Amino acid sequence: MKKHPSNNMGAEFTAPVAPKENQILIDWFAWTLKVDDPREAILLSGLDSMDFQKSSGGGMGYKSTLRSGNVVVYYDGNDGMGCHVSLTGQGCRQYEAYKGTKHCWYQLMVQLMKVKANFTRLDLAIDNVDGALRLDRLLEAIETKSVRSKFKKGQRINGFSLGDESEVADGETIYLGSKASRFKIRFYDKAAQMNIPNQHWVRCELQCMAERAIEAVKHLLRGVDVGHLAFSIINNYFTPINKDDSNISRCSTQAWWSAWLATTDILKLSTSKMLKLVDESMEHLKRQYSATIAMCRKYLGVARFRSFMDDLLETGKEKLTKKHALIIKTSRLAYASSLPF
Repeated sequence: MKKHPSNNMGAEFTAPVAPKENQILIDWFAWTLKVDDPREAILLSGLDSMDFQKSSGGGMGYKSTLRSGNVVVYYDGNDGMGCHVSLTGQGCRQYEAYKGTKHCWYQLMVQLMKVKANFTRLDLAIDNVDGALRLDRLLEAIETKSVRSKFKKGQRINGFSLGDESEVADGETIYLGSKASRFKIRFYDKAAQMNIPNQHWVRCELQCMAERAIEAVKHLLRGVDVGHLAFSIINNYFTPINKDDSNISRCSTQAWWSAWLATTDILKLSTSKMLKLVDESMEHLKRQYSATIAMCRKYLGVARFRSFMDDLLETGKEKLTKKHALIIKTSRLAYASSLPF
């Protein structure tokens, strides 16, 4: 029987590459359980074979956390809050690598339904690499108000860099929906974000919160294909149109948008490799080398140890490469994505 690692903290960094074909991923999944004991929440969620350790601080309205890599259990909240389990994008990749089965998401959702979990967030990420989804066409439709939409608000961000040459701009990002919306859509240039030149890689992210997340999970458990689910959700909320009728509901859909949705409709749920982040490198350093570092300090004394560490950092700075700059960038993006929209 294949033995899974307790977590992915020590995994080698894999430089991000664009997928070879269009794909759709679960890129955030979170739920709450009406139990106060975090270990019980882990057991009920079917995550008890993962190695959870107490982490500093809390979040999401809770005072304390247990963490296994990027899978986090929040607990010690107010009365009635129970425990909250969250898998960020990296947590989803970690879960897929850990379970190693094609149907791991379906199995997890079935388990959570059995224990009456309350689904609070489900994000779907649709990656387009064949050129069907283009941000310039999307922006043109929005700017000319050639759209049919349930959203009343949106936001456009064009990233730029204020750092050194190793820092790259994030490219264009388009948000549809307000901060308070239970459903939001985000389009952005994933290739630019990951600093992959000469590559078309545009990502569309669907963020389903509260009852929207619950309904999405129910549809998936009824056997609705994830690609068709994404297709239906997008089509219901937003469509670039041709202004060929006085009644906006009868206007035809722009051809490029229909072509992209057609490819999205047939996508199957994919998995993707996990990237190692700075926090994980720090944890690995702490776990593997803390005793060696403490030994050096005891041997050298405070003054000589400080001098040693200064020299160590200067040597390390000279060895930093574009790979390390990319790890830093990815880590900052992962942190930013965990903040409220």
